[in-house]
Amino acid sequence: MRVIIYGAGAIGGVVGGHLALAGTEVVLIGRPGHVNAINQHGLHFITPTGTHDLRIPAVTAPAEIKFMPDDFVLLCVKGQNTDGALRDLRAVTADIPVFCFQNGVRNEEIATTYFSRVYGTMVRVGGVYINDGEVTARRDPPGWLIMGCYPTGTDSLVEMVAEKLRAAGFFVLVTPDVMPYKWGKLMGNLANSIVAITSTRDDDFDRIFRATRQETQELLAQAGIRWVSNQQLAEEWPDSAAQPRSVLQVDAQSSTWQSLARRQGTVETDFLNGEIVRVAERLGTRAPINEALLRIMQEMAANNELPGKYTSTELCRLLGLD
Repeated sequence: MRVIIYGAGAIGGVVGGHLALAGTEVVLIGRPGHVNAINQHGLHFITPTGTHDLRIPAVTAPAEIKFMPDDFVLLCVKGQNTDGALRDLRAVTADIPVFCFQNGVRNEEIATTYFSRVYGTMVRVGGVYINDGEVTARRDPPGWLIMGCYPTGTDSLVEMVAEKLRAAGFFVLVTPDVMPYKWGKLMGNLANSIVAITSTRDDDFDRIFRATRQETQELLAQAGIRWVSNQQLAEEWPDSAAQPRSVLQVDAQSSTWQSLARRQGTVETDFLNGEIVRVAERLGTRAPINEALLRIMQEMAANNELPGKYTSTELCRLLGLD
C-alpha cells in the first residue's frame, strides 16, 4: 500500500516522515517551494530522537502521480484548501480512499461530494513547518490519532491504515463514531486564533479562551452536537493521556500561527471559530466572540500580517471582555 500525503506541511510532513522511516512507501504533494527543496535535498526531518534527510518523492499536484489500485490519500491540507485539493484529485482518479487528517469538522462532508470512501481522523500531532524543505516533529511518540469511517462505522481498510501508523510510532484508536472526537478537538482548536493574534499565553489569554469555550459549549448544547472532552477521552482511551518521552522546544506555536508566520494569505479559522459561527446561524442566533476572532484573523491573513498583532489585553478590549 502506497500512502499519498496530500499537504506536506506540519501534519503531513510529520506523518509522512515517520511512515517513511518505518519503511512505508510515501509520496508527498505540497507547495512548489517546499517540493523543490525536498526534491533537491530530501525532507529535512527533525525529531526529538534525531535528524534525518529523507529521500521521499514529492510533487506539486495529483496529476503528476500515476495512481495505483492500493493507494490511499491522507488529506493534510488546511480546511480552506480542501475543496480545491479534492477537485484536483478527482480530476485524475475516480475512486480512492480519502482520510481527512485535518482540524475542523466540515472537511469530511466536502470530501463525500468527490469520493465515496471517506474517513475522519482526529489529529493530535505536534508539527512545525516554517521553512521550505524542513519539518519538525515536536514529540516522541509523534502523536495521537482517532480514526473511523465517515459519518460512522469502521472497515478493514481503516484497521490496516491504523496498523501502519502504529508501526510508525503513533498512538491510534479506531472508532465507529469518529466525529464527536473531532468536535472535541475543535473545542481546543478555538484557541488557535487567540495564539496567532496575540502570540502569547498569559492570564488575559486564558480569560479569552474561557469565554470562547463557554460561548461554544452553550451553542453546541443548543444544537444537540455531542463532543468528547479531553477528560472523557482519557477515561475511555488511557493512551491519550500518555506523556511524551521527549519534546522539542521550538519557536513556533499553533498551525494558524504558522500560517501567518509564512504569510500564506489565508488561514483555516473559517473551519474552526467559523464553524461555531455557522452553528449559531443555524440556531438563529450569534456567536459574537467567535465572530470577532474570525474577522480579526481573516483581516490579518489578507494583509499578510505576522502573528502577535495585538496583546492579549488589547484583544480582551476588542472582544468586549475588559
